[in-house]
Amino acid sequence: MAATEPIKATRDELLRTRRDLKTAREGKEILEKKKEALLGRFLQMVRQYKGKREALLKDIKALKDLLALTKAREGSVTVRSLALATAQTVELDVSMDNVMGTKIFHMRHPRLRRDLLSRGYNPASISSRIEAVAATAERLLDRMLDIAHLEHNLKTVGKEMGALNRKINALEETIIPELQAKLRYIQDALEQAEREEIFRLKMIKRVQERKAQPQPEPAQGPLAAS
Repeated sequence: MAATEPIKATRDELLRTRRDLKTAREGKEILEKKKEALLGRFLQMVRQYKGKREALLKDIKALKDLLALTKAREGSVTVRSLALATAQTVELDVSMDNVMGTKIFHMRHPRLRRDLLSRGYNPASISSRIEAVAATAERLLDRMLDIAHLEHNLKTVGKEMGALNRKINALEETIIPELQAKLRYIQDALEQAEREEIFRLKMIKRVQERKAQPQPEPAQGPLAAS
């Protein structure tokens, strides 16, 4: 592990550390606002997704049971051929909005459920079971398309919120405390240096004052008097 770089206790470093600390705090505030906005959208999508997913799972189970019964009665070949005959093109209208830099997609599609005469086969030649399978499958596809963009958005927003949490925690638990400690160290070092400089100047002043005072003349003895 590399040794920690010594901290320079200078005025420039003090100003730089203050700027870095201010930037870190502002960055944390921005990230928290973004997280709050994403959380609101996330909860809204979760509520929409929950109801639609429950309906989708019910339709999946109903279609599996109905399809198994229909294949047993009508035959797999008949079911497959009718499925090919009833294929349809689905046009999707995809749009996007931006939540503080995170892309949220929206998808709309035309109604896929058709009536008896719109599926491409003769209604008189099929059983009610085939018709029930077709209707259930179209309803299921409608629900799948309704929920697809919600699943994508939930994964995207959830991943982004996880990244935001990591960044906020790093700022809150590591970066900001380290900058605060560095700032205190530099301030203490500069204050100590200032006190030492004041003390040094006072000592120099005292020495100069003593030198400026007139020196007493030496006393004259008896020899000097004679």
